[in-house]
Amino acid sequence: MKKNLVFISTHIINEAVISEYKKMAKGKNYDYVLAIDNENFKTEIDNRISEKEFFGTKVKCFFFDKKLNEELKLPKYERNNLSEDFGKIMWYNGEYRFFYVKKYFPDYDFYWQLDWDCYFNGESYDAFLDQYLDRNEDLLILDFRKEILNGNWYHSKYVEWLYKDKEIYGSLYCISRISGRAADFLYDAIFKIEEKYKNLDDKSKSFWPFCELVTPTELMNNGYTCADIHQDTITYNKEYDLNTNRLFEHPDNLFYHPIKGDFINRENTLKKENQELKRKIKRLRIQNKTLNKKIEKLSTFKFNLFGIKFSHRKT
Repeated sequence: MKKNLVFISTHIINEAVISEYKKMAKGKNYDYVLAIDNENFKTEIDNRISEKEFFGTKVKCFFFDKKLNEELKLPKYERNNLSEDFGKIMWYNGEYRFFYVKKYFPDYDFYWQLDWDCYFNGESYDAFLDQYLDRNEDLLILDFRKEILNGNWYHSKYVEWLYKDKEIYGSLYCISRISGRAADFLYDAIFKIEEKYKNLDDKSKSFWPFCELVTPTELMNNGYTCADIHQDTITYNKEYDLNTNRLFEHPDNLFYHPIKGDFINRENTLKKENQELKRKIKRLRIQNKTLNKKIEKLSTFKFNLFGIKFSHRKT
């Protein structure tokens, strides 16, 4: 069986991210790690690979940061700017995280990367990942497609300097798998692209290629195989609020993306709603008791009609 490493890439730690980690950690056919942007998280670490405890769960962590990016000598472009904002560099160059992970976990055939705002509506990632164990494509990615240079897709623009005479391809990076050999090729390709980009006289309308463009385009134009996984079990075309949609009440073993950034732990949501329901029931019981007393008083009454006293008792 081919060796697979799965990692969730995140810049924050909250109960929801750890909930996803626990689903990932139930997997039997792959290894796993939580890849944390420590430039943002800023925790003290002795080693990049270490075990930490978050919300009562022991988590196998891999920490990456600017220093690691510098060690790998990766370019720091975001659109047509050199940037010192690591968050922007990470958003624009999602393929870099494959390089970081592969440097410290080098012996895998395939690497799965999942964004922190993906939600798996099931018990274990196995239900999704196992269907790809026998797939050998170098890149499995959402919404893999052929694109047109300077077409409707924003990231197909301003890249004529690089892809004028080549077919270009697009994708969606939130869930993707790359082979080890393709990751090595792409890493080397980045430096060839950088050399060409640095030599441009005018970068005002020449952009550094976005990850969702450069990854499939470089691989497809150099003999590697790519495939779309959108048609299988992915839903991603709108922002989900789990507190409203309550997807977790009906598990379907689908991935959902993007989940709203302020979503909270499902268990806590249920507990709070249950407590509020109990309070409402208590208030209704008090109101019902008060109403019954009023009815009881009205069940026995006396009234005077034409000087005659009548007494009525409910039977």
